Amino acid sequence: MNLKRTLLSGVAAVALFSTTLLQAEAANVSHGVYHAKQSIIVNGNPQTLNQLNINLTKPYTTVDVGINTPFNKLATVNSLATAHTQINHHVVGAINASLFHFKNGYPSYLLTKDGQIQHIGAVSTNYNDFMHTPAAFGMTADNKGKIGTYTLSPTIEHNGKSVTMTSLNRERKDNESILFTSSWPYETTRTNATGLEVVVSTPKSAEGGFALGEKVTGTVTAIRPFGQATPATVPANSKGFVLSAHGPEVDKIRNMKKGDTVSISYNVDPEWRDSKFMLASGPLLVQNGKVDMTIDPNSGKATQRTARTAVATDKTGQQVYFVTADSGYKGHSAGMTMKEFAQYLVSIGAYNALNLDGGGSTTMVTRKPGNVYPTLANRPSGSTDRSVSAILEAVSTAPYDKAATISASQAQEGQVGIGASVGFKVDSALDQYLNVRTINQANVELLGVSSGIGKIENNKFVGVKAGSGTVTVGYENAKVNVPVTVTDTIDDIVFTPSVITLGTGESIKLNVSGTSKNSKVIFNPDAIDVTASAGIGTLDNKTFTAAAKEGTGTLTATYGRTTKRVPVTVTDKPIRLESFESTSGMNASGIRAAASLTSEKKIQAREGNASARLNYDYTANKDGVSAAYLNWTGGLPLASSPKELGVWVYGDGNAHWLRGSLRDANGKEVVVDFTKENGQDWTGWKYVTATIPSSAPAPLTLDKIYVAEQSSAKKDKGFLLFDQLQVRYSNKSHQERAFQPSTSARTENKDKTFTVKFTQAMDERFFTNQYVYVENEFGERQPVTVSKTADARKVSVKAPASGYTAGKNYRLVVTHFAKNAQGVSMVKDSVTEFKVR
Repeated sequence: MNLKRTLLSGVAAVALFSTTLLQAEAANVSHGVYHAKQSIIVNGNPQTLNQLNINLTKPYTTVDVGINTPFNKLATVNSLATAHTQINHHVVGAINASLFHFKNGYPSYLLTKDGQIQHIGAVSTNYNDFMHTPAAFGMTADNKGKIGTYTLSPTIEHNGKSVTMTSLNRERKDNESILFTSSWPYETTRTNATGLEVVVSTPKSAEGGFALGEKVTGTVTAIRPFGQATPATVPANSKGFVLSAHGPEVDKIRNMKKGDTVSISYNVDPEWRDSKFMLASGPLLVQNGKVDMTIDPNSGKATQRTARTAVATDKTGQQVYFVTADSGYKGHSAGMTMKEFAQYLVSIGAYNALNLDGGGSTTMVTRKPGNVYPTLANRPSGSTDRSVSAILEAVSTAPYDKAATISASQAQEGQVGIGASVGFKVDSALDQYLNVRTINQANVELLGVSSGIGKIENNKFVGVKAGSGTVTVGYENAKVNVPVTVTDTIDDIVFTPSVITLGTGESIKLNVSGTSKNSKVIFNPDAIDVTASAGIGTLDNKTFTAAAKEGTGTLTATYGRTTKRVPVTVTDKPIRLESFESTSGMNASGIRAAASLTSEKKIQAREGNASARLNYDYTANKDGVSAAYLNWTGGLPLASSPKELGVWVYGDGNAHWLRGSLRDANGKEVVVDFTKENGQDWTGWKYVTATIPSSAPAPLTLDKIYVAEQSSAKKDKGFLLFDQLQVRYSNKSHQERAFQPSTSARTENKDKTFTVKFTQAMDERFFTNQYVYVENEFGERQPVTVSKTADARKVSVKAPASGYTAGKNYRLVVTHFAKNAQGVSMVKDSVTEFKVR
């Protein structure tokens, strides 16, 4: 099929039905399948149409029907096409096909595959219905598309005698015999009292799951005699049928009695029996090359302007067309009437065409060049693709071959400086059948250079002369020219990292590049001279090693007359990231949790006047992992390659998991742990740290700190306070001070037992070292004994067995969580510092 000719035939249709071609796109999706998309005006209305042309004369090209497992499980066209794509069986395009019942997922009409009846469906006597004239699309044994009418004949066998019923699952007329199954949309046959009806129950489905001609045997369970006003009830769940006859046709079932054995089988017209599949639908839109619809053209179904789907063939059956017309997209696709759609199908070469399910079901997917699986090609009227019953698939069974077409690029982005070298990589590769091929970069070969801008050495391009040209890249049977620019100047030097922070004596590898006219430049790093300011550290082949002494300075890079300076900080101390004096630039969010963020000023901050309070509530979400997040808008950037994060956390003792989420230089999430799972088990202030993996590509950004819980038994609510967030760049040990010892603190003996007095009776459950504790200046909690006294307004805090250390300062803390007898918490912590004699 010549795709250009096909598109031009659409333009020729202007004279036929007032069509104006606005825009057309086309692309091969396999060796024998082409996709075209057109935006046109039809009778004053904008339309968007997608068309798959399937040339069955091309080798390895066929059409198949796609169904799900189980058969009546609905799925999107895209998911079915993806699931059916296997090795040497690639679904390169697909459309929705069968009309179906939303209630049970079964197709409305006949569907067979490989000689097996999947479902018998129904037909109609109403000229306004889709299936007034039973019609189908199928593939013949010699791989040709076939569209035409069919007859499904139900044959009944009783006492050795076989008879054929007039039809099935439609209204019974005079002198007819009709088979009713649960595909009939009503509970009863809805017949009058002038006929005879026999109800047969079967142990398995009488509607599908067996071969054409195969018998399904059942037992007569009821007979509705002539004259009875109540019609027979149709057996549910496909397990049975009703034989309903009138006039002379009664003789076919007259001798049946309750308890008799009756068999049923189905067959189709001889011209359909060798088909690989049959998918019934309707109405017919085009017959013998002309618009000829088997539905009342004035019916609402025909005149409605909506999305449409059809399958068509040429006169030989060697060309099959999948076509969709969108709707519901203002200014782009108004939807088509059946007549307009039929006229369009004639204009593209259809000799016979069959209407398929439309409206919100209309969907087309195609395999885009370079993709393994097909993706959405049209715009479904519901904005998303609907789950459907069965689809039609354009299939390529081509073998895999060597690459015939490739796309390639520089292994490193940017202009190439004179004397610098760069490799090339193949980004995608397709064989002659448009199958995606796995790429072995070791087999990529540079074949030549144009315009004298460079040369090839050791399979790399080396810049020789400023200018633009191409490098020819070869891979297997394919080659492609890749544009390359060589420059002899740079406007700016780019350092990575752009800010350097290191611990004393530690090293970092420097990456130095440049830009020319805002484009990155690849050049020989040896051509750049990098120096360090006095006393800040040393350089060895672009590796910087910090001095043994803390300090600040710069690194200076020089390339010709271009200079760039980078600030350097050498320190083993933490560097402040966030003070939490306000929550500006932060917000809270939750997953399976309610979360909120406020500024806390009542409970004493670790430093300054305020801390950030993250409130969480998991109680409404017992399933899955719940988490409450403290987020920074845009994130907090971290210089260089940090080793550790640290933050002061005022805990609530609920034993959840405290974690952090960073983003590396590639945009990938890096999760770090401030505690182990169930590890947030303290109350009051505590300093916690999280190690940052050295493998995470810098620079990093801290996006959030969060508290998580996956145990349904621990889905409670509470809050955490955060203060003094820090980052460290040194591997040397560090102890964070909880407080600065005061020289004016009260002095106590090493074995001091404190009696803490309250102004009111307290809840003695909070008289434990979970809520009342003693810590040293580094926040290390001491093994004190906290116990109640005879007076509910007092609590005893006994020194450790070995006593406190002489000359050291400590703090006695009663946390905000301690409650009085009425269950009211303290407004803030009570803190008493003391010094040991």
